[in-house]
Amino acid sequence: MRVLKIFAIIVTVFTLLACNATRVVKPLAAGEKQLGAGLGGALIKFVGVPMPLPLTNVYGAYGLNNKTTVFASLHTTALMFGVLQTDIGITQQVIKQKKYIPGISVSPIVNLLVDRWDKNFSMYPQVDLNAYWNYGKKQHLIYTTVNNWYELRNTKAHNEKQTTHWLPSIGVGHQWQGNKLSWQIEAKYIAPNQPNKNIVVDYIGMGDNGTFGLYIGVSRKF
Repeated sequence: MRVLKIFAIIVTVFTLLACNATRVVKPLAAGEKQLGAGLGGALIKFVGVPMPLPLTNVYGAYGLNNKTTVFASLHTTALMFGVLQTDIGITQQVIKQKKYIPGISVSPIVNLLVDRWDKNFSMYPQVDLNAYWNYGKKQHLIYTTVNNWYELRNTKAHNEKQTTHWLPSIGVGHQWQGNKLSWQIEAKYIAPNQPNKNIVVDYIGMGDNGTFGLYIGVSRKF
């Protein structure tokens, strides 16, 4: 039970809001499949040393057509502690890249969580806006992303009034493309509109607000 309590402590707004790198920035080709795994999370001070929370996840994606890709995930660290967590979404191309003009995509997502003890259910809608540039012979990818989480409930724990319903984060990332395997790194600034003090865990942000996040990932296309 002690381990479960520790996990409950670290699962705050910052870890829920951005516990993974961006799934699909640029839509896959029609009929293309992708499997991936990720590691990382919000930056904290652990025994005085800065480190990202080691949260893990796996996901799959499928290209419905050249402009639309669907994806779904399983957050494996959360599952180890009895919380079923998934994000299910669609990445839709809005503007195709033209030389130095970036491609633009939008991803509506729903985040779902259920715990095994009290069977509590939570749902967080999310909308991501991405800008991306392919470059080089292997078409490596540089991108920026703006994530928008929405809290639908009007009360927090202990029946406190919920005062924040919009939780943003901004990020920048890079994907190295291989013949089949791709590698990804992404950095984020999470929830700049939220205080990061007196949350038990010592988050690293800008002053007293938000926290930074760091993520790595690997994926394979089929």
